[in-house]
Amino acid sequence: MTFIKNIKMSNFLTHLKLANHSKNNRWIVKLDKDNFVREVKLIFNPKEYRQINGSKELLTREKLIKVLELDKDKREALANECK
Repeated sequence: MTFIKNIKMSNFLTHLKLANHSKNNRWIVKLDKDNFVREVKLIFNPKEYRQINGSKELLTREKLIKVLELDKDKREALANECK
């Protein structure tokens, strides 16, 4: 299952790097119990979202790319340990 998630995140990471996105777009990241990225959600109305109690950190495109690259590196390191 981890391998499938790696492929999906890699494709999404490539998409983020290549596609043109509005500079106003913000994303949130949900992590699983092992602190791997489980889900990425685009927030359409960041101002409204910030007003919600307990809201997660909103990430810019550049920050999201860094988070996904770090997650990818962690997953690859874990896969190499298992070999």
